[in-house]
Amino acid sequence: MERTITEWKRYALVQPPIMMLVIAQAISSNILTDLIIYRTCSIILNINKTECLVLHENSSSAEALKIDALVQPKTSLILMTKSIIESVIPALLSLFLGPWSDIYGRKSIILSGYIGISLTYFLLSSMTIWDINPWFLLIAYIPYACCGGFCIILLGTVCYLSDISNEQERGWQLAWMEALISVGILIGILAGPIIFKIYGYTLVFVIATICCILAGLHICFLVPETSHITDSITIKSLFNIHLVRKLISTCTKKRDGFNRYIVWCCIISIILIVIAMQGEMTIGFLFVSARFGWDINKYSIYLATNIILTILGITFGVKMLVTYGGFSEETVAIFSLLSSLSSSLIQSFTLKSWHMYISAVVGMFSGIANPMIRAILSKSVPSEDTGKIFSMTISIETLTPFVAASLYNMIYLHFMPPIYPLPVWLVSGGIYIIVIFILINIRIQNAKTNSARYRTLIQNNESS
Repeated sequence: MERTITEWKRYALVQPPIMMLVIAQAISSNILTDLIIYRTCSIILNINKTECLVLHENSSSAEALKIDALVQPKTSLILMTKSIIESVIPALLSLFLGPWSDIYGRKSIILSGYIGISLTYFLLSSMTIWDINPWFLLIAYIPYACCGGFCIILLGTVCYLSDISNEQERGWQLAWMEALISVGILIGILAGPIIFKIYGYTLVFVIATICCILAGLHICFLVPETSHITDSITIKSLFNIHLVRKLISTCTKKRDGFNRYIVWCCIISIILIVIAMQGEMTIGFLFVSARFGWDINKYSIYLATNIILTILGITFGVKMLVTYGGFSEETVAIFSLLSSLSSSLIQSFTLKSWHMYISAVVGMFSGIANPMIRAILSKSVPSEDTGKIFSMTISIETLTPFVAASLYNMIYLHFMPPIYPLPVWLVSGGIYIIVIFILINIRIQNAKTNSARYRTLIQNNESS
């Protein structure tokens, strides 16, 4: 498969659709939260609609804060239920579909994810026309969960990129995907509020639906399959418990061509990075609001700046360090984590608003670590087991935000500003230091393995 796709086409297969999906999610995410808040106020609490509109028009007023205090507990429960539907079922599905895709190919599971999300946004578009209880909005997420959602799309996309790329360019392929995801987030968070302000809730979800449908059509007609198994696909073949047993055996059994130690070091590293990133996102706005008195507009400007710098950091960092500099993935990932560590330390000790922008500049290479570690992981397993390993990784990764949000919220609430330095950012710094040591260990282990292979080749040549 790898030799049949020309080099430039590899960058336009599965990466643009995932960017379109992220645009849809970024456009609609905050708008959906706003819709749930408004309908909780007007329908569940039965507060006058004119009073509920104050939450939009003057959210910092005393009246809005009073209403918000009533609305927040019920809204949080709805959003938590939504998060469980979005993550738990897809995480379990990925344990079956990852090993299944090693046999039947990646295209089917990627397409399944896009179909499910398209149906979800279509249902949300329809539901916003009527004033219904916000709990009923969760019905729209049934197709999302049953078809695998973002979890399955990410799994299929990462496995597909591993299938079509060689070891030298795999890191760049995964970094390119990460950069396009960041572009999607940037477009979405900037466009979403503008579309909502002019056209309202319904058109936001209609645009999200169109983005997901276009992404699905791109996968259906423009992306070739990586496997050509002619056996008929049945429900039994999809949900065969033997696939999960094989996945567990693959991830734990020691054998030739599978470096179990490095694989689990990579999985732990990815999980720790996700905990730090998700945790920082959870308390980011709370922190700048308490420390500097920022409103959502000021925070959005900072967030957009941060994302632009991250895109530049990923694109130029990987190209310069890996492609042209010839540095190993481990070395580049360590450099990226040093960037993240420096950014977290600056945020912990920050006193002025402009310090946050300094932290964004210093942390611009932070997005490189994840694709580099995924590249290391993919090289440590036989190609026929890629889906199984990434299934395990992404299913755990999908459930991690619950842990991250709880941990960071708890620490932040106990050590809020004006405490200085702020301990919650030091927790991130500690996590990044742990991952740096893990990567140094991976580098040493890989060096030993390569040295042993080299000695074996020399001995074989001498004997022949």
